[in-house]
Amino acid sequence: MRAPSRHALLFLALCLAPFAAAAGAFGVSPIRVDLDPSARTALVTVSNDDERKLYFQVKLFAWTQSPSGEDRLDASDDLIFFPQIFDVEPKDKRLIRVGLKDSATGRERAFRLFIEELPDPNEPAPGRAQIAVRLRFGVPIFLSPGKGEAKPEITAIDAVKGALRVAIENRGDRSIRFEEVTAKSGDRVVARAVGWYVFPGTTRTFSLPVAAADCPVSPPLEVHASADGKDVLHRPADVSSALCAP
Repeated sequence: MRAPSRHALLFLALCLAPFAAAAGAFGVSPIRVDLDPSARTALVTVSNDDERKLYFQVKLFAWTQSPSGEDRLDASDDLIFFPQIFDVEPKDKRLIRVGLKDSATGRERAFRLFIEELPDPNEPAPGRAQIAVRLRFGVPIFLSPGKGEAKPEITAIDAVKGALRVAIENRGDRSIRFEEVTAKSGDRVVARAVGWYVFPGTTRTFSLPVAAADCPVSPPLEVHASADGKDVLHRPADVSSALCAP
């Protein structure tokens, strides 16, 4: 998952003013952490790009997916992380250390480390005409035993009300993040969906809307899914006539 840029965070704060108490501009890197027996700890850097001191709290959530691919977050203390509350001076940086409590065994596990801005304790609370807007970013953390791989497969393709529904199952031991899922008629892309993670043992269904301007869709139609800049899955779809049905 690509993190919002620092410019995007600042733009959000500016768009919400003057009805919102301004949020700070900060950056987080890296935007993904992988832990295993050979890399038991990692550092996350929080950069304050603002002109004022910013205050933060850090919370850890276990990140799971239902068998149908729906995301779920539950508060967790299965990893060590500190500091949990801190401040960063203007144009300065602060490190958060994340580490294993126990050995990593079995299938890969996922977490989200949320870094959330806190109100400045030295400023008055926002008035009635303001809403306190605070930004947060959840760093994905993946904990694995250091072996295994993702084994994704397109298991179903259906046409529903002007859209393709593409089910991708992961039968492996590691997660995979798809960048996008597309449907092509020859060299022409007629439908596209933003990708997402598919965890081990889950099936996620991606919905690819088909615009009226792209109808009718000429066969043959093929679905592609890309990850790490490569086309890793493709499968013919025999649903061209159903896509543009009234």
